[in-house]
Amino acid sequence: MHSFWQSTLLAPDSLPWADAQLPDQFTRFRQQVEAAAIQPAAPLPEPALPPLPPAARQLIQPLAAMDYPATDPRSSFPFPDAAFAGSETAALAHLAQYLQRGLPHSYKATRNGLHGIDYSSKFSPWLACGSLSARLVLQQLHAFETEHGHSDSSYWLWFELLWRDYFKLLQRQHGRRLYHPGGLPQRASPTHNPAAFQRWMAGQTGHALIDAGMRELAATGYLGNRMRQIVASYLIHELQCDWRAGAAWFEACLLDYDCSQNQGNWLYLAGLGTDPRGGRRFNPDKQAAEYDADGHYRQLWSQP
Repeated sequence: MHSFWQSTLLAPDSLPWADAQLPDQFTRFRQQVEAAAIQPAAPLPEPALPPLPPAARQLIQPLAAMDYPATDPRSSFPFPDAAFAGSETAALAHLAQYLQRGLPHSYKATRNGLHGIDYSSKFSPWLACGSLSARLVLQQLHAFETEHGHSDSSYWLWFELLWRDYFKLLQRQHGRRLYHPGGLPQRASPTHNPAAFQRWMAGQTGHALIDAGMRELAATGYLGNRMRQIVASYLIHELQCDWRAGAAWFEACLLDYDCSQNQGNWLYLAGLGTDPRGGRRFNPDKQAAEYDADGHYRQLWSQP
């Protein structure tokens, strides 16, 4: 059996440092990658596969006939609608329509949205399950920029793909240290409030924005990046709960769960990863005023 590294956009052996010397901050990582003009290899052509054996078809036929729960009409990623199914076919169709509609040029301005299909790329569920290749995304993004022009917004999609790489390389470098209660600095175990954690999971903290986000997560398996940061910060910094419990709940809920991304982001917010600012604390009232000024999102998810 031959194994091939395929988890990242950039192959580790193409980077200007060994695994152990990965820059300890994302900004340094990005700057060095860009200064060296490192680009990923082109995607491989589609392989020629033999027909599926009859016995295998018999095994998967019951899966195709399964009934799935109805999609919550409020969902920003309405799985299992056909256009949002987990298949490569759906992934490639989504990527194609995203580019055809010129959405890379509005990505940076809309990426912090709280509700809707188009406010962000929505690539993450397909990237997480392997139905979509990060290298293919970048190749087609470059083709889009060649035809329609580069912009700060289209650049930001590359920026986010680099963040994805950085967390995967951090996992490769540190392994189980990322799961230590005290994170990479190996600090003392964090405090935990089981009752507060239960209220947070159930969307019953009493803060309307936090509760809306937690209800969306439980009902749909999806939550926009901005809301993920807000609810995680609230659990860690306001409720004084163990970040690992929050990471485990995200793991249980998220359609786009990716081990290294989830762990890296929770460590980042807790100040236990590589963030030089020592953690991120979001004021939930300020976030509500900035990103849900009309209260639409809170009203939408006022009930489970």
